[in-house]
Amino acid sequence: MPAVDDNLVSEGLGAFDEIEELGKGSFGTTFRVRRGDDEYAIKVIHADGMPSFLWDREIGALSRVEHPNVVALRESGFFKVDGQDYPYLTCEYIDGGSVERNLKAGRLPEDGDKLREMLTGLLVGVAEIQDLGIIHRDIKPANVALRDCDWGRPVLLDFGLAKVLDMSSHTAMGARIGTTTYMSPEELRGKPARRRSDLFSVGVTIYEAGTGVHPFMDPAVNTLQSLHDRIRQPTTPQDPRDLAEIWPDDVTDVVLRLLSYTAHERLGITQALRDLEGN
Repeated sequence: MPAVDDNLVSEGLGAFDEIEELGKGSFGTTFRVRRGDDEYAIKVIHADGMPSFLWDREIGALSRVEHPNVVALRESGFFKVDGQDYPYLTCEYIDGGSVERNLKAGRLPEDGDKLREMLTGLLVGVAEIQDLGIIHRDIKPANVALRDCDWGRPVLLDFGLAKVLDMSSHTAMGARIGTTTYMSPEELRGKPARRRSDLFSVGVTIYEAGTGVHPFMDPAVNTLQSLHDRIRQPTTPQDPRDLAEIWPDDVTDVVLRLLSYTAHERLGITQALRDLEGN
């Protein structure tokens, strides 16, 4: 598939008053576009030869999600340039940027209460899509946006796209779908993603948002096996006592449970929300 840029998108979908590339991710290239007073995001998917029937069936399920903590899908389809079909999605544009972008700019949640709001929002968003039988498979700072730049109003992006690409035999990272540094240990072992696999990724994302560092990464040792081993026997940058000094106790307890190596030891969403609401 040729490189996707603003010229290709404009040729396929018509001219825009404004078009800006927001970034490339595991599954596609995203643009902010504006026509008149209408501003939204377009994601062109990195998949060559995806069957239209598969795309329509799976994206139809994603379009049923309507929740403030999940990006709103407006439409989907294919556009053609030089005989090549390009699958794309149009979604609402979230103006606060991704968590990844905010962290790179040195911005973290203002305090522990705001981090609790962020954690609660992500858990509620995950519950919303999982109630429809959708497992995200790629929750990470780049796939969480901040509505109105508010850490307490996180929005899940790219939900369900991993399944669509997996079913069409287009994988983002070999046999593993998603981003390895945010995968659950069972996924790193090549097992299928389950509901609590998403919750592990939520835990890693919240830990990084609340501290500015990844809980398990060691830049000097970056193999999949070493990452898996550090999750199994974690030596985190900040131990629970240090976290307790900067986070409320309930946030610390929930995040550390979500980061459990074994899936059944992670809190379920209902219990995690109950623990957070009790404080």
